[in-house]
Amino acid sequence: MQCQFCKAQVPNGCTKCPQCGTAFSGSPQLPAGDFGASFSNVTNIWKNNLGDLVVLTLVFCLVAWIPIANVGFITGYTRSLLKVFRGQGKASVGDLFNAWDCFGNLLAYLLLYIVVLIVLSFVPFLGALASLVLHFFVAPGMFAVIDKNMGAIDAYKWSLTTLQKDAVNWILAILVGSIVGSLGMIALGIGIIITLPWGQLLLISQYEARKFD
Repeated sequence: MQCQFCKAQVPNGCTKCPQCGTAFSGSPQLPAGDFGASFSNVTNIWKNNLGDLVVLTLVFCLVAWIPIANVGFITGYTRSLLKVFRGQGKASVGDLFNAWDCFGNLLAYLLLYIVVLIVLSFVPFLGALASLVLHFFVAPGMFAVIDKNMGAIDAYKWSLTTLQKDAVNWILAILVGSIVGSLGMIALGIGIIITLPWGQLLLISQYEARKFD
């Protein structure tokens, strides 16, 4: 068989790619397409780890405003949530500062996104619509960069492929995840340290369900 991420040929029966380390089993994945079950599973994971997630998110919000360096902190935050979702350990503040290996790839990925957004901003009406569509297109690939250090162009290609296979559930995950994650803003903004990881875990659940298709 072939690894979905690095494309290396892997002997049948292997549970981990010897080239890039991608695990082929063991993650708490749910059948792709069952959004309701995914939401319930994510909510349980979120509740069971709420204390650690609140501390992690609080520190993340304090450092995420630092330009350029925040790319590394986004990586660390996301990887910490991936670890929690996969049952590989608890969320730790230290995770925020130990994820610089994909800094260049994620920076390139985000810069391409920003450049396209700037160009679209000069297009009346259709530009705003295209920007919204672009947001859905960009979200999946970010996880590929953060999780597997995929190159920017390859991540965009993978993002397009996975969206084509399961567009409805990706759109649901991104919409509901964004809404849930921003609910905390209602409580004078501080509530976001509670709701942000919930929304991000929902996106991670969709990523985990589709990453090996």
